[in-house]
Amino acid sequence: MGIAIPDDRTTEQPARGYCLNVACAEDGRRFEFDAENDHFACPKCGANSGPMVGLLVLTHLLIADPRGPLLGQGARFRLACNVNRAYLATITNLEAATGEPTIANCPGCLAEAKRLGITGAQGQVT
Repeated sequence: MGIAIPDDRTTEQPARGYCLNVACAEDGRRFEFDAENDHFACPKCGANSGPMVGLLVLTHLLIADPRGPLLGQGARFRLACNVNRAYLATITNLEAATGEPTIANCPGCLAEAKRLGITGAQGQVT
């Protein structure tokens, strides 16, 4: 069967899974991998249920943007990977957002932050 990816999770960015099996660990840390279908298992050991295997929360990067669709902290923002998305997360999609580039793990957001030279919190170029 495997771990299910939520139906309302973005499909614009790859889903990343993790395995906590010590035999799969890399550099003494959990093993992370791309989850390539809607029900996945660890590609190394085949584990397919929690808490051994799970889906990483996709954490987007918020960028300050005066025309951004997201309002918060007295300002407007957008997601780095999607300028038009007007919500951060749903109750079930296992997505989140942060203004701190070192916390974000969304590949699209990180690529856009690099392209824009963003290294500071709240999408500020430093």
